[in-house]
Amino acid sequence: MIQFVKAKRTLLISGTKEDRYVAKIFRAPDTSLDAIAKEISHATSVSYPDVVAALKAFEIHVSNAIMKGSAVKFGALGSFIPAIRSKAVRKSDDVDADIVKRITCRFYPSSAFRNDMKSCPLEFRDLDSVKHV
Repeated sequence: MIQFVKAKRTLLISGTKEDRYVAKIFRAPDTSLDAIAKEISHATSVSYPDVVAALKAFEIHVSNAIMKGSAVKFGALGSFIPAIRSKAVRKSDDVDADIVKRITCRFYPSSAFRNDMKSCPLEFRDLDSVKHV
């Protein structure tokens, strides 16, 4: 379940600043590789150290593939695809590594995962009712 909160935004509408409210995700705590390894270990017959070793190797090989310019596809999850942003230059001879502004990696969810996300339940998290200590 994904939780969301209200967030106030000041927008410029027809030249006038106006307050508006939007829904903003309330992120759950990050899930670590260790936590995933424990879950996999409990759900399978594979020992925790073996799962950790496999996941660490997986992490290294995925990173290496992306750094070589390959897309890495994870079936039902989606794909990690390397990308670059560059300046535009007038002459093709001026295209070199110096015009690259940023190297990044994008995640593109598979259509099945994207559809699952669309039907993910949402829940409002009222931060105003939480007692601040």
